[in-house]
Amino acid sequence: MKILVAGWDSGGGVEAVQTVVGRAVAGGHQVRVLGTEGLRSRFESAGATFLRYRYAPDNDMSKPETDLVKDWQSRNPVTQWRRVRDRQLVGPARELCRDVAEELQREPADVTLVDTMIPAAMFGAEVSGVRAVIVMHGPYMIPRPDIPPLGTGWMPGKGLLGRLRDRSAAAVTLAVFRSWMPGLNRTRAEVGLPPVRDLPGLMARADRVLVCSSPSYDFGSGSVPANVCYVGPQLEDHPGQGSGDQWAGPPGQPLVLVGLSSTVMRQEGLLQRAADALGQLPVRGLITTGPAVDPAVISAPDNVTVTRWARHADVLPHCSAVITHGGHGTVMKALIAGVPLILVPLGRDQPDNAGRVVHAGAGVRLRKNATASTLQAAISRVTEDPRYRAAARHMAARLASERDDNRAVDELEQVAARGPATGHPTPGKADSS
Repeated sequence: MKILVAGWDSGGGVEAVQTVVGRAVAGGHQVRVLGTEGLRSRFESAGATFLRYRYAPDNDMSKPETDLVKDWQSRNPVTQWRRVRDRQLVGPARELCRDVAEELQREPADVTLVDTMIPAAMFGAEVSGVRAVIVMHGPYMIPRPDIPPLGTGWMPGKGLLGRLRDRSAAAVTLAVFRSWMPGLNRTRAEVGLPPVRDLPGLMARADRVLVCSSPSYDFGSGSVPANVCYVGPQLEDHPGQGSGDQWAGPPGQPLVLVGLSSTVMRQEGLLQRAADALGQLPVRGLITTGPAVDPAVISAPDNVTVTRWARHADVLPHCSAVITHGGHGTVMKALIAGVPLILVPLGRDQPDNAGRVVHAGAGVRLRKNATASTLQAAISRVTEDPRYRAAARHMAARLASERDDNRAVDELEQVAARGPATGHPTPGKADSS
């Protein structure tokens, strides 16, 4: 099977696409990846051939000056969404379509895998007659009447008023996205493709939508469209050599891991407050800053280690709690390990992940401006109350029962086995040809 991947720097979401690519390569498939330059080493290390986009804009979210969207520059949600629309989802649609179409003309593929953050890349596959699969990094994000929409951080409403709230919010969110469709449809018209009416209609153009999360974790997993498939978290979460024995520590000294965004989100202040909170408790702290923050800017007390990176799979077996912004990858790794969480969402999909953890009883949620004393109280609460650990372990068991690391590649193989696309799926239904 020949697979073309249209990749995008989406921060933690890259790990999901990279993991699928690595598993496809391990399965004997030929994979080449179109992407922004900062992704080159990651996908080449997974065994894929990497090609830089010729027309689409570059994007490196680990540095302020190279982050294309810069949503962190504004606290206004409307401004943030406009930036996502103009600089990522709609603005570069023509260029993404052209990059994919020209690459498929240069060298055909059996299936194209498209990052959910750049759905317009799917148009290049569609116009080339190549089946397309969208990969979603976390929970299913398309609004539905019975589920709180993306970005709200709500848990499902209860009673008549709660259900009305969810239906109304979903309708408003869909209306906003519907207003974006003319921009995408201009690109579709230029290459001879029919228009799409709304966001569900856009997703219906894909032969498959692979949701890289677990049904037990997500809300309303039973009400997704027929072309949607939950393939479980796509994570490289296997322990390394040594299995992190250095983090075991003496009995009676809990280890608390702090891991925030790998992208720029102005998280330095929160990291420092977390260090200050840990310094006031009888625990050991490990703070991983990621590529966007220099560890040297964090002033750490004696019981806290600050480093740019540590393998979570080595650390989590020894942890009593994780403090995180709520990125899907970190949340899933903690839950898989049965470790409760303290979530401090900074934006994007993070409030929604926090809502799912709180709904499962496996953690607590704080405001992004939480003080050191508030963080300190939350750490004590989560590490001392056994109910949080019990709920996290319950989730770990459910996630383990649903896990199938081969599912994503199996789905790609099934789509590719259909041969070239001969028609387009109808909204809300899978293409059964």
